[in-house]
Amino acid sequence: MADDANADLAKTMPILDAANEAVGQLTNKDIGEVKAYANPPKDIMNVMSAVMTVLGKVNADWATVKKEMTDPKFMKRILDLDKEHMPEVIMKRIEAYTKKDNFLPAILMKKSVVAGALCGWVKAVEEFHKALKIVRPKIAKKEAAEA
Repeated sequence: MADDANADLAKTMPILDAANEAVGQLTNKDIGEVKAYANPPKDIMNVMSAVMTVLGKVNADWATVKKEMTDPKFMKRILDLDKEHMPEVIMKRIEAYTKKDNFLPAILMKKSVVAGALCGWVKAVEEFHKALKIVRPKIAKKEAAEA
């Protein structure tokens, strides 16, 4: 049972690790390029709204996004996010973004390095959450069997 649960989780970890690595390589200059928009392109705004949603922000307008990106702890909050305890309501909200056809890191990377990396991160958080929903019951069964 333990091996089965660990195998399911192991499938998602490389995706999450790669997304965290891509986000971790973003520089202040990269972030500054996105903040410089007075009115961002729709695709970039969608990504940033999805990021705000994952971070638990209800209001995801451009003024809020710019304010959040100005915070020196913005990238740390993304990298340190407690992905194992994401509220289901937040995960449902981000589906509105992740289900869009153009919400793909490869497409968004052409428009903005920041948008591409953060898009990958949002999708990885979502995939990790889905994997945990499968793994947690298996871990509970394993623990009950051990007890």
